[in-house]
Order: sequence, then structure tokens, then C-alpha cells
Amino acid sequence: MKYGYKSGLFSALGLTGVYSSYRRINQKKALVLTYHGILPEIPSGGSEYEYRNFVTTRQFDQQIQFLLKNYRPLKAADFCHPDVDTSSGFLITFDDGFRNNYRYAVPILQKYGIEGCFFISTGLIGTRDFLWTEEVTRLLNNTKQKELMLGWADKLVLPLVSTTDRANASQIIRKKLKLAPKAERDEAMACLRSQLSDVPADMLPDEEERYLFMTWDEVKGMVKAGQHIGAHTHTHSMLSTLSESESWEELKLSKELLEKATAQECFTMSYPNGESDNFSELHKTQLKKLGYKCAFSQIPLFNNGQTDRFALHRFNVSLGLPLSLMEAKLCGLLK
Repeated sequence: MKYGYKSGLFSALGLTGVYSSYRRINQKKALVLTYHGILPEIPSGGSEYEYRNFVTTRQFDQQIQFLLKNYRPLKAADFCHPDVDTSSGFLITFDDGFRNNYRYAVPILQKYGIEGCFFISTGLIGTRDFLWTEEVTRLLNNTKQKELMLGWADKLVLPLVSTTDRANASQIIRKKLKLAPKAERDEAMACLRSQLSDVPADMLPDEEERYLFMTWDEVKGMVKAGQHIGAHTHTHSMLSTLSESESWEELKLSKELLEKATAQECFTMSYPNGESDNFSELHKTQLKKLGYKCAFSQIPLFNNGQTDRFALHRFNVSLGLPLSLMEAKLCGLLK
């Protein structure tokens, strides 16, 4: 794990009371955490990179206990109104809509009486399709090929010999395609599937825990279980890569589908990728016109009463982040 050598250092630092001091500095602020996937355990044959945005149920339970000890739980609706006090609070969010969220995260949240916020990419619900960013990594991890030439990227040749090579290749490809228009991205993905055709195109049964999205019945089950459902666009496209009419349709359609399925107002959303250059004032205006009340970015900062309600901040939680380092990160000691 990449944080291994730091874990002991920050564990020892926690015993000095430094974390408590830093929490007091930020006590008037609220933190929002981003999760993606959760499993009882990470498969022994799975690469660390493939599961980088996952946590185990044990990790998640421990993190919830830590948060409840040091902060107070908030709801997504609390961030939609500037007059609501969110100081010293935390909000748990999950992006995308994987079925493992429903199976493993919800029972833990229910155990502690917490309302999580699940942002759903509606175009993938009820399908066996892969989220394209995940499919890139899956193809590269499972191919027997030792190199890949990207014909659509100046004939760039990427080695695929080691697990590190494959992780690097995934980063390069996803970075290029995240910035591409959807039509160009779709064409590049079709080319990638063709080049790596030794990998089965369809999702295998033993891949479902990792990659399968929820059904609409499971989305409804989330609501019945006391969880909040928000939008994450329809096709998981970065809004900055879309035309004005395309981004409007993404935001409108995902909202309509979620409201139809849950019989509740959909008033929150999170931006795919969520960095500051992935959305603009145009998209904030569109969200307001469509009736959204707040939106979450992936900018790793705290929130206070002055934070833009349509660019709320979140900290990402990853597999390789020990509890001691998570505490340091949330205190502002670790970037």
C-alpha cells in the first residue's frame, strides 16, 4: 500500500493530541466524503489499482465509528440551505451506482442510523454495461497482450508487461478520454475493445460484485432504507466535454428518471470526475433552472457557510488509506 510507511508515523502523532487540536481549528466546517465501491474483502487475485476506489466493509465500519466519535452526521439536504448549521458535521456520499453500495454500504449506514447520499448515473442502472472508466482498467488488467498501440492517440505505444505498466496505461488512456467529446470517446472505446478482444466483452458472473450497477428496484430499496438518492448525470460524461444542449439533457434526464423511480424530488447531484475544470458557471445555472438545490465537486476541501452550494467540496476515500492517515487528512495535516 502506498501509505504504508506513513501509517505508523501518523498513528504515533495521533497519540500526542495534535489531531484534536486541528479538529478544533476546523470545527466550524463540514466535511463530505466520497466513496465509490465497497466489498466484504478485496479478491486475492485483484490488483490494488483495480480496487483503488474501494473500501472493505470492515474499513467502512471503522471509518463510520471514527466519524461518529469526532463529528456529527449530516444529511444531503443540510447543504442545500445556507441557514442550516453544518459545523462539525460529516456527510457520506457514494458515486456512480454500483450494486455493492446497496448490498454492503446501506446495512452499515442503517446500523448507525446514518443517511448516506448515493449519486446515480442513470444510464447504467439495470444494465450489465461497464462504466467506461472501469472498463478501460478491466481490459488492460485482463489482456494477455504485452503492449498496446493507441491508433487514436498519435500511435502511442504503451507497454503492458507488469501490473505497474497496466496501471500507467489505464491512467494515460482515461486522462485522454475524459477530456474527449462523447462521440470521440465512444469511438476510442470501441477501438480499444477490438484491440483487446482476448478479454470477454460481456461481464462475467465473478465480476458482478465489482462492476455491476444496481437495478431500479434496488434504487427504490435505497430510498426505503432511508438513504438519499441524487443524480450523477445520465451517461457519466464530464459536463465540460458536452455542448450546452447536451449537458442540459444529461442533467434533465437523470433528474426525471430518478424522480420517476423514487417518487421523490431529486435536488442534489455530483459532477462526474468533479475537478474544478470539469464544470462551469453554465452548468451551475442549468442545475438551478432544472430545480437542483446543490451540487458536489471532488475538490478536497472543507465546507462552510460561504462555500458555493453548487460546488461543494468532498474528500475521496481510497482502499490504501489507513484510518490513521484518514484522520490526518481530515484534520488538514495530510494533503
